[in-house]
Amino acid sequence: MSELVKVSSKGLLTLPKSIREQLNIKVGDYLDATIETGKVVLQKSRFCPKRSDWENEDKVWKEYAVKSFGKE
Repeated sequence: MSELVKVSSKGLLTLPKSIREQLNIKVGDYLDATIETGKVVLQKSRFCPKRSDWENEDKVWKEYAVKSFGKE
C-alpha cells in the first residue's frame, strides 16, 4: 500500500486513516522512526512513559533515545 503524505513546516505528517486502521494505530500510540536504505520506516513501539513523566516530555524522549540508541 502506498499513500502520499505531506510534511508540515514543523516536520509533522498525518498517517492516512487506511494505514492507521490496517496497523491498529490509535491516538497516543508511539512509533519508532528509523532510516533503512534511504527510506523512513515507522513501526509501532512498546515504549510508554509513566504518567508522571508526561509533564516533562523532552526528558522522557531523551531518556528513551539513550536507552534505545545509546546516544544523546
